[in-house]
Amino acid sequence: MITQNIDRLHRAAGSRNVVEVHGSIETSTCRGCGASYGLDEVDDLFDDEGVAICASCAGAVKPDVVLFGEMLPEEAMRRAQGLAAEADLMLCIGSSLVVHPVAALPQVTMAAGGRLAIVTQGETPYDGEAVLKLDGEVDEELGALLRALA
Repeated sequence: MITQNIDRLHRAAGSRNVVEVHGSIETSTCRGCGASYGLDEVDDLFDDEGVAICASCAGAVKPDVVLFGEMLPEEAMRRAQGLAAEADLMLCIGSSLVVHPVAALPQVTMAAGGRLAIVTQGETPYDGEAVLKLDGEVDEELGALLRALA
């Protein structure tokens, strides 16, 4: 499971081997000393101005998520590219497939001989290459797909 979501919902739903290419709110790290805090610990770190302050060095504490303009974690992208290269079928759900570098993962799958199925509203750059393109509401389309396979 490769996701750009940061909310931990894929893991909460029972998915295993989840690659969170944009990081996760699960942990936060001090930008000064590198101390790490779990999600349950961060609430106790906020000052009067709403900034999480490190208990060790008084540095700013940032969630371990990728913000606009930051690079994606190298290890997460390496794992995502490896999974994409091994996939017989990549199912892309709810993505426009235009934001790189993650948008290049379907090409990795297809270059390795895998196929692509897309479930998202609107056009994507891969619609013409997908073996399946469902364009309705994601929850409705996936429900119909599961019923058809049952």
